[in-house]
Amino acid sequence: MIHARSVRLAAVAVLGGAVALATSACGGPMQAGAAAVVQGQRTSDRDLQSDVAAYVRLAEANGVAEPGSTTDQERASLANAQIGFLVQNALWQKVADDLGVKIGADADAELDSTLVQETRAAVGPQFHGSDNEAVALAFAKSQSANGLSPGLVPVFVHYQALIKAVIANQAAKLHVAADTQDPTAAPALQKAIVPMLDKAAKEIDVKISPRYGAFDAGRRQLVAADTSWIHPTQAQLDKALSQMQQQPQ
Repeated sequence: MIHARSVRLAAVAVLGGAVALATSACGGPMQAGAAAVVQGQRTSDRDLQSDVAAYVRLAEANGVAEPGSTTDQERASLANAQIGFLVQNALWQKVADDLGVKIGADADAELDSTLVQETRAAVGPQFHGSDNEAVALAFAKSQSANGLSPGLVPVFVHYQALIKAVIANQAAKLHVAADTQDPTAAPALQKAIVPMLDKAAKEIDVKISPRYGAFDAGRRQLVAADTSWIHPTQAQLDKALSQMQQQPQ
């Protein structure tokens, strides 16, 4: 079983889902071929779809999903989840930067080592894939986790290290335990950190291609696109045909 402190999305568990993921008000047009541009870092459509395909292959090859059973809607949800990891990382990085909190490579390495050990134990000795694939497979087997592609495991590790460092920073200032399960510490940490996340969400630069959805600042979540980004549905085709037929000749 995967240790809850390592794999659970701490931003949600710690702060009761109060993490704000929002687009910048002055985002400007998307770069050609980009699925997302987060803080100037571009993720192309091709790379995102490759990440989704890698996750699906891993899940199907290891009995998590039946071969060929992954629907277009599920692939779209997986794509949204990958973008979500990128935005969460940028959000917590902004909070850390505002606080002057630095994350060294050693912090990432320590957390990565712990996560790999736990996920290797979870997937079993019969799995011979890479460490990143072991982490992704453990996520695929977890009913409570979003799909995490092997290629985005380093992003996930860094963002978890950021969360840990920000919590430790605020716990020290508040003179409470850096333990989000502590009934005394948790409310104080939430009261201190949520406003920082709100502020950071308004300041980070996030652009998402409409085909993958958008960020709803009011609801603080990624809203999926109305249309399929892989294949149009029959309803979409019928609607398009009807609109063509109604156009004057």
